[in-house]
This record gives sequence, structure tokens and C-alpha cells, in this order.
Amino acid sequence: MRALFPFLRLFKFAKLPLFLGLLLMIIGLGSSIGLLTVSGWFLAATAIAGLGTLFNFFYPSASVRGLAISRTVFRYFEKLVTHDATFRILAKLRVQVFEKIIPLSPAVLNRYRNSDLLNRLVADVDTLDSLYLRLIAPFVSAIVVILAITLGLSFINSSLALGLGAALLILVLSIPTIFYQLGKKFGEQLVFSRAQYRNRFLEFIQAQAELLLFNAENELREKLTENEQDWQNKQQKEADLSGLSSALSLFLNGLIIAAMLYFSAQADLGNSEYRMAFIALFAFAALASFEILMPLGAAFLHIGQVIASAERVTDIIEQQPLVVFDGNAELDSNTSTLIEAKDLFFTYPERRNPALENLNLTIQKGQKVAILGKTGSGKSTLLQLLVRNYDADQGQLHLAGKPIADYAEETLRKQFCFLTQRVHVFSDTLRQNLQFASALEISDEKMSEVLTQVGLAKLLEQEQGLDIWLGDGGRPLSGGEQRRLGLARILLNDAPILLLDEPTEGLDRETERQILRLILAHAENKTLIMVTHRLTAIEQFDTLCVIDEAKLIEKGSYTELLQLEKGFFKQLAERV
Repeated sequence: MRALFPFLRLFKFAKLPLFLGLLLMIIGLGSSIGLLTVSGWFLAATAIAGLGTLFNFFYPSASVRGLAISRTVFRYFEKLVTHDATFRILAKLRVQVFEKIIPLSPAVLNRYRNSDLLNRLVADVDTLDSLYLRLIAPFVSAIVVILAITLGLSFINSSLALGLGAALLILVLSIPTIFYQLGKKFGEQLVFSRAQYRNRFLEFIQAQAELLLFNAENELREKLTENEQDWQNKQQKEADLSGLSSALSLFLNGLIIAAMLYFSAQADLGNSEYRMAFIALFAFAALASFEILMPLGAAFLHIGQVIASAERVTDIIEQQPLVVFDGNAELDSNTSTLIEAKDLFFTYPERRNPALENLNLTIQKGQKVAILGKTGSGKSTLLQLLVRNYDADQGQLHLAGKPIADYAEETLRKQFCFLTQRVHVFSDTLRQNLQFASALEISDEKMSEVLTQVGLAKLLEQEQGLDIWLGDGGRPLSGGEQRRLGLARILLNDAPILLLDEPTEGLDRETERQILRLILAHAENKTLIMVTHRLTAIEQFDTLCVIDEAKLIEKGSYTELLQLEKGFFKQLAERV
């Protein structure tokens, strides 16, 4: 239950609508119970009076009609107010979760699959609407209406009124407790099973091409079917318990009616001819109490799911970013030494082996630096530290003479243009996919020119031109085309420092040379740091850094490294 407290605090953002909705629910529930109670008394009194007896039919019939109308009206407005308030709270919760996700580094987000994040943001948040609509509001309304019934009936007979009120109060407290205990056992399992099914379904859709290629579709389909069956079994169990709650409520309500008939018949209700009408009033009041009991069992049966969903959402909210941007330093654009690493040591979270060990490196403004090494040697790690996806464990990393942590996030982002190994293609137009590269408006002519330079002119041959849709639901791009699209974004960006991680991976040798010429021309007045394991056009870089097993083992120009006897780079160049 403690997991629900943070979400209860969100109710303060809609205090007035929620209070109004609760009030309307209480009045609507009271009208419904009053309608049946007064109707029972009216029917009994009319039957006793007979047609030939003078009897004031106006007030009771008007009361019945008024209660029927008020019940409909108040229930309508209660649904309108409470649902609107709840949806606003859920929207605020989604915004809150999203705001927590944005600052998280890739290392934290990689703990979750995209489908899992989506499931928590949508399905688990939606489950929390039961917290007010099905749990809090009906329970509070039931307590208030029971007290109102007890007070109203006490003017006729206090003993019967207190007995009915006490019986209803006991049931209102015990039924939710019973079904909470029954529901919490499988509520978490049901939420987990639902999430697992959706994750596997999305995985099945996304990996269908590979599954067909390796003839593994049936295996995953079987797992999906098993997961679906497990989910359905738990849903069936929930439905069975929901039916049990309804049956139990009916049974207990029947006992209350029988008890009320017995005790009201023994009670002193006066010697008037309408004594039987008062007995009917108490009996119908007990019958009407079914509306109080009916929703509670099924509602608290869902509390296990609500708690499980709350815990899953809280798990996201409580994630702390590995990097916090709290600096406000200004960049000195006149400094000659741009980047300086001193005794830099870094290990990726949840890994044992260091990615960088005692790295010492100085990069001057305007230099073209290539970082070479085997796969997994730690080449890309320096780039990750420069854009502060991570912070170094030990040592110092300076940008323009100041610790990189002293800069605000916006200031730092303006300095770098980072092309990662995986280029993301947005589900949007080609124009918008290119416009992401710059905060300034890019002309169609410039886009077309750059696309031609990187070898994507064929995309413009389509009838839609720059408005051709890419990504999901649009034209799929090959791995090489995705790399070219990423390079086009680089050429459209005007950041002073270019960070490129394997920019020519997946391209043929001739295309690679062409692309590198474009990159070097674009970086003429910029600082370029490129991570690569290929040696094409490597002689055009000012400095080559060779990293092996997390250590910088060689540094110098192309000519200098070739002159090193038994040097790593020399051996690498000789094998090419």
C-alpha cells in the first residue's frame, strides 16, 4: 500500500474537481438508496391504505420522482467531473514520468526495453485510474451514505437504524479486506504477464524478418501463445473472484434483509395501521444497501494490480541520472587547447573491466584526430565522456580549460555534433529527418545538395521529394543508407566540434573515400575526432591515437607512428 502514497499526492492538482466528484457520487448513491427505500414504503403504505381511503399520494410520489431524476443527474455529472479530473491527473503523471526519463543517460535507459518503457508509460499508468474511480471514491461514499442512512432511519427507530448501520459498516470494512488479500496474490503476476505478452508481441513484430530468415518464427510464436494463455488464465481467475464477490455481496445483502425483516417485525414501530409500511421501509433500506456493497469487492480485487503498476511506474520515477548538469560556465572560444584529459579512468556501470585507464590526451583547437583500435578496446568511450553520457570515475576532463562538468547542458550540446554508430531514422518525412540536424531552418536547396553529396539523391527521385516518409510505415532504409543519412546531418550541422563514431562503417572503399573527403572539407575550420578501425585516408589526420585494452599505447602523426619499430599501428598498416 505504501507504493500508492506518491500517487495519492497527485490528487492535490485536482482537489476541487475530485471533491466535487466525490460529493456528487455521495448524493447520487444516497438518491439511489433513498429511491428504493421511499418506493418500498410508498408501495406498502398505498396497499395498506387502499383506493377508498383518503391518503396523501402527492408527497411520496413526488419524492420518488425527484429521487429518480436526481439519481440520474448526479450520476451523470459525477462521471463527467471525476473522469475528467482523473484523466488530467494521469496526464500529469505521464508528463512527470517523461520528465524523469529525459535526463536519464543511455546507460540507465538501456536497463529497460523500449516496449517495457512504453508499457509502463501507458498501460501501468492507465491502471492507476482505478485508484480514485474504483477504490477511494466508492469506499468513502459508502461510509458517508451508511452514516446518512443510519441517521435518517434513527428518527423512526434508533435501535434498528444502528443495527443496520453497524452491519453495513462491518461489511464495508471486511469485504474490501477479504478481496484485497485474495487479489494481491495474483495482481502482480497479472500485470507482469500482461507486460511480458506485450513485450514479446512487439519483439515478434520487429524481428519478423530475422525470424523468417532463420526459420525461428514458430518457436517465438509458441512462447507468445504460452504467454497469452498464462495471461488469459490469470484474467479468468480474476473474473472468477469478481463473480465470487458479487455472489457474496448478494448473499450477505439477503441476510441483512432477512435480519431486518425479523427485527423490524419485533420492534416497536407504533400501533398505527401503517406499521407494516415502516417494516417495508427498513427492509427496502437493507435491500438498497446492495448498491453500497456491490462495487467494493471487485474494486479491491484490482488493488493488487494497482499496487504492482504503481511499483513499476515508481521504479522509473526513482531512477537517478548518472550525470547531473548543474554548471553555468561560459566557453572561452579563444583558447588554443580545446580538450585535455588527465589520468582519465572509467568503467561502464555493471562491468568489471575498465573502458579507459590512465588516459592522458591533449587536443588543440582545429585538430583532426583519429582514434584507432580493436573492437571493444575503449575507442568510443572518450566520445561518450565528452558529451557527458557518462562521467569519468577518476581523473580530469577539460573543455577549453574548464572541467567539462562546469558547463550547462545547453552550452555543452552546442559545442558538439555527435554521430553514433547507430543512426536513428525518425518516423517522419525526409525533410524533418534532416531538419533535426540544426536549430535553424534549412533550405530545401541545401538539403538536396547534401543528399546528393552523400549519395542519397535517389530519395529525391520519388514523387514526394523531401516529403517522402521514412521509418515505420514509410520507406525503409538500408544500413548503408542510414549511415549516409547520419552523415548528411553532420554536414548540415554547424557545431565547432565533430565527434564521429565509425562514420563509414558498412560503406564500400570508394564511397568511404568520398565521404571522408566531404567530412574533412566540412571540418576544415572545426575540430574533428573520429573513431575508426579502418585506415582509409587516415594519413590526412593531424594526430592518430591508438587505444588497446583501455590504454592509450601510441600517439602521433601518420608518419611518426609508421616509424615506430614493432608499433601497433605499423603492424596494422602492414596487414592492410
